[in-house]
Amino acid sequence: MADIMGIGEALNSKVAEKAYDDAGTKPAKQVGELAEDIVKSARLALLPFQILAALQDKFEKTLERVASNVPQEKRINPQLQIVGPIFENMKYMDDNGILYELFEELLARSIDSERIAEAHPSFIHIISQISHDEAILLYELKKNDFEVVDIMDFDRETNFFSNRKIEKTTVPKDVLLFPDKDEMYHLHLVSLSLVSWQIFKQEPIVGINNLQIGSRSYSKIQLTEFGKYFAKACIPENGFRNK
Repeated sequence: MADIMGIGEALNSKVAEKAYDDAGTKPAKQVGELAEDIVKSARLALLPFQILAALQDKFEKTLERVASNVPQEKRINPQLQIVGPIFENMKYMDDNGILYELFEELLARSIDSERIAEAHPSFIHIISQISHDEAILLYELKKNDFEVVDIMDFDRETNFFSNRKIEKTTVPKDVLLFPDKDEMYHLHLVSLSLVSWQIFKQEPIVGINNLQIGSRSYSKIQLTEFGKYFAKACIPENGFRNK
């Protein structure tokens, strides 16, 4: 066969040496850069397929875990309005994260004939709004209410209370990633109607001549009725596998 590309000649003559010498010339560099760009473009073109393959693998593992929590005889076809948004939210989430586990629990409810009524569509949006620490607090509140005792100074001249300080709390801050943000978490959960934070007792703090110099408040943080429904449907009974 004729060596129409001249490859044989290049390998067996000084043409090879010349090509090597010319590798650093501008045309050679341009060819090299072009080849590199083509490879990069090819990788980018294949990226959607790589992502889809990774997602398929992740969802297969997810479905295996979900199915293991629902007996075969209780499994039903889930409603698309529940499953669709759940998978859309889970798509780019870390499957080792706590919020991912909340979606898994909700997905399990959606295929369980005895617990399908617990899978309310609004829970999907709630999970997408809460943080890792807030999910931890909801799990802890599912077991016990939190009690908080705080004190405030009282200025008799202005008739104004200020300088609030926490005197005692049963909030398990040691399990939080950002324990100093616990009050913000509780207020956010209150805004989502998952938690209530109410004062059930107040007493004055008195000083010299029996004059009031402050106040002490006793409050309780607990799940609302709606919060209990959410916790029952989305918070794992035995805790999170990844904390």
